[in-house]
Formats: sequence, C-alpha cells, structure tokens
Amino acid sequence: MMKWILVAILVFSAAVGVGVYFISGAGGGHGIEVDWRLLNQMDYISNVATTELKQLEGKRVKIPGFMVPLEDNQSLVTEFLLVPTPQACIHVPPPPPNQMVYVKMKKGVEGRVGAPIWVYGDFKIMTKRSQYGEVSFELTGETVEDYK
Repeated sequence: MMKWILVAILVFSAAVGVGVYFISGAGGGHGIEVDWRLLNQMDYISNVATTELKQLEGKRVKIPGFMVPLEDNQSLVTEFLLVPTPQACIHVPPPPPNQMVYVKMKKGVEGRVGAPIWVYGDFKIMTKRSQYGEVSFELTGETVEDYK
C-alpha cells in the first residue's frame, strides 16, 4: 500500500512540475502554444470566454498566423492584426473577432505580410475595436519569428 502512495505522489509531482515548466515559459523560453481552434471557442457575441481561454489570461503565449499591419510603414511594424490565414485580410467582411488578435509590439519588427509567423507575448482577452472591425484578443508582443 505504501508503494502505491509513493508512486502516486511521484507521478503527481512530475505532472505538476511539467505543467509549471511549460506555463512559466521555461519550455523553450517562448510560451504556451495557442492555436486558432482554441481562440475560435470565444463567444464574441456574448463576450464569454471558455475556462481554457481564461486560464491563458496574462500568460506568455505563442500564436501562429499572418500579419496585417495597422500602420503605413510596413518595414517597421509596431501594431498589427494576427489572422489565421493569408486570405483573412482587411477586405469586407473581416474575419470574426475570435479569429483576429490585436498585437502591440514592445519594439518595432520587420513587416512580414503574406508570410506565416509566430508571435510571442502576453495574452489578454478583451474586445478591441479597430478600423478593420472588432477583435477579441490582445497580445503585448515581444518577438516575431518565421513559422517553421
């Protein structure tokens, strides 16, 4: 009986350690990978997020997507929309709010229009209006890199 208790404690400790490792961003130093299927679960009509989305609030994440710059200077971009496909641009109608992430970079980055990217930063659930429509999420961006 005592062996099973020790085994259970070891398994539980390992699981908690792995969870803390990845949530803290220590796994590669980049953050929790978030995909568009999860973001799509946000009910943007009632503005209600799932429990899984709420758990990401304030955490460092990485999200893949395509850049739609919100500035005229596309060589050095500080604000952009991150969208799931290269066709999801500013044409009418825009993607739904749960399929756009407003990114405000801490420092300007090279514009990468049409190329898939990873964006790393702190995640926030909030409705934001832009000239291209409503957005359900905001990311305080730290790094952008090519999607590999």
